[in-house]
Amino acid sequence: MKLSSIPAPTVVFLLLFLHMAQPGFRKAIKKPGYCPDFFLSCPFVFLPLCRRDRGCSGSERCCVYNCRRQCTEPWPTLD
Repeated sequence: MKLSSIPAPTVVFLLLFLHMAQPGFRKAIKKPGYCPDFFLSCPFVFLPLCRRDRGCSGSERCCVYNCRRQCTEPWPTLD
């Protein structure tokens, strides 16, 4: 079957479906709390141990701490 024999709406639907099936398309999860402050300047950054909050277990959040993104216990407030 030639690609030109497939109707255009079918191609658009298939491309949209494949785009929505990508892992990054899921709705973001908002976990409670705030990432801890890290005031030291980092001369380099280690490879991340997480990318998003949903990759962390329980109530942990994916934060930049100790010169890398990692799952950490969040602060309840910013004070």
